[in-house]
Amino acid sequence: SAISKHWEAELATLKGNNAKLTAALLESTANVKQWKQQLAAYQEEAERLHKRVTELECVSSQANAVHTHKTELNQTIQELEETLKVKEEEIERLKQEIDNARELQEQRDSLTQKLQEVEIRNKDLEGQLSDLEQRLEKSQNEQEAFRNNLKTLLEILDGKIFELTELRDNLAKLLECS
Repeated sequence: SAISKHWEAELATLKGNNAKLTAALLESTANVKQWKQQLAAYQEEAERLHKRVTELECVSSQANAVHTHKTELNQTIQELEETLKVKEEEIERLKQEIDNARELQEQRDSLTQKLQEVEIRNKDLEGQLSDLEQRLEKSQNEQEAFRNNLKTLLEILDGKIFELTELRDNLAKLLECS
């Protein structure tokens, strides 16, 4: 009977331990299920994050390409701005040349007008010169005729003086003779 009590106590202890172990096993099984669910959730989250990382890497490579393209565009814009500045300076220089050309055109027009006036004046002067040359020629002809007339008169006068001298000499001889 003592052995039986001992075995009964042992059996009760074993039953208690078995109940505890069963409860622990059930709790462990529940924990394992919970851990499996958490692991599945973590795996899904890890897969989602892996996909997101891949997307971000893709976006990052696109961002790098966009950044590179943006850098190229900025450089192109800077080159175009420099070219624009050069062209604007060229336009300013050409505007000044146009202004100078206009001034030169105005001076040329003024000089052309003056030249036309000078040419008209020159024609008038040429007409006056021609008239004066004709008058001079006429005057020279008249002078030549006057000289010729004077020469003729001098010759006649010389002849008359010679005749008068002869007459005087003859009269002087007559006076001496008488």
